[in-house]
Amino acid sequence: MYLTPEQEKLLQDGRPSEQTAMKLLVTLGEVHGAGRLIPVTWAHVSGASYLTIGDTGLEFLEDFCHDVSVRVKTTVNPISIDLERWREMGVPKEYAEKQMKIVEAYRGIGVEETYSCTPYLIGQPPSKGEHLAWAESSAAIYANAVLGARTNREGGPSALSSAVTGFTPEFGLHLDENRKAGVKVNVEAKLGGMRYSLLGLALGTMLDGEIPYFQKLPGSDEDLKWFGAALASTSDATLFHVEKRTPEWRNSLHGRLRTIRVTEKDLKDAQRSFSTGEEADAIGIGSPQLSAKELEAIAVLMKRYRPKLPVWVFSSRDAKSRAGDAVKTIERYGGRVWADTCLEVSPLYYMFKTMATPSGKGAYYLPSLCKQKVILEDLAKLLRRYS
Repeated sequence: MYLTPEQEKLLQDGRPSEQTAMKLLVTLGEVHGAGRLIPVTWAHVSGASYLTIGDTGLEFLEDFCHDVSVRVKTTVNPISIDLERWREMGVPKEYAEKQMKIVEAYRGIGVEETYSCTPYLIGQPPSKGEHLAWAESSAAIYANAVLGARTNREGGPSALSSAVTGFTPEFGLHLDENRKAGVKVNVEAKLGGMRYSLLGLALGTMLDGEIPYFQKLPGSDEDLKWFGAALASTSDATLFHVEKRTPEWRNSLHGRLRTIRVTEKDLKDAQRSFSTGEEADAIGIGSPQLSAKELEAIAVLMKRYRPKLPVWVFSSRDAKSRAGDAVKTIERYGGRVWADTCLEVSPLYYMFKTMATPSGKGAYYLPSLCKQKVILEDLAKLLRRYS
C-alpha cells in the first residue's frame, strides 16, 4: 500500500496509539486490496456502551486513549445510560461508574459527546461525496443512501483509528464502481409507519450482498431511516438507491439486474418472525434515536391514548433540547424520554422482560443484547392496546 510521507511518519514515529491505529488501517486496507489511505472529514465511533463492550472494551479504551487526540470531527454512538437520569433507569451504581469511565476515555481524546446513533441529525450533515469513517450500521446506510456521502460499515476499532489519524483505506463504498446497484426491488405491499421497518427486515434476508435499487419507494427521510436501519440489521447492506429520490440513483444502474419481489406476505412473515412475546412490560421507541420531529409526533399520540404501560423513548440530547414541549407532554402522560442512550444498548433487563416496539432494528437486537422478548407492532396500535 502506498503511504504519503505524513502517513509514514504517523506509522513510524507517531504516538503509540497512533502507530497502533495506522497498523490497523494499513492491515485492513491490504486485506481488502486498497492501494492507499484517503482523508476523512468525520469519524463516528461505536463501542461506547458498557453493555456491548464490557470490561475488556473499557480496558482497551483506557489504554488506547491515554496518549492521543482525534484529528477530525468525531462523534460517538449511544452509551448505555442517560448521563443525567441514570438512577431513574434502575441501573446499579457500579454499572454506571464503569459506563462513566468509558465516557471519560472518549472525552479525553476530544470527541464531540453526541452519544447518538443519528449523527447526521446533529448540526450540519455530511455532503454528497464526502468521505467518512462511520461505525454505526444505521447511520452508515443513511449517510451513503440518503445523503450520498461515502463510508464503509466500519468496526469500532477501525473508526476510532480513523478518528485519531484522519484516514481510512480506499476500498468498498469509497469507490465509484462499488456503489452500483446489484438487484432491483419491487415492493408489492402497502407501506407506512412500521412497515418500512418490516420491509427492511424482510428484504435483508433476500439479498446476497447486492445493493438494492427501487424504482419507487415513497415516504419521508424518517421512513428511509427506519427502513435502512432494519435492512442493515438483517444484511450487510450499507447502501440503497431510490429512483428520483436518492442522490446517486442516475448513475447506479448497469446491465441487467435480477428482480426481487417483496409482498404483503413477506412483511407479515417478518413481523411474526421477530415477535417473540405475548404481553409487554413496556413500550420502547427509538432505535435509531428519534428526531425532534418524531418526538413531537409521539407527544400527540401519548396525549391521545394515555397508555398505562411505561413508555421509554430514546433520543439524542440535541433533539430532546429542540423538542422541549413535546418531551414535557410525553412525560406528563407517563413516558420517559432518555438521552445519550438507545433502545438496544441500555440494560433493559434490570427493569423489563418483554418490550413492545415499532423498531425493526430494535426487534432484531433486543433479544440478544437486552435479553428481551419482543412484540413488534405499529406504535399507534401499541399505545391503543395498552391504554
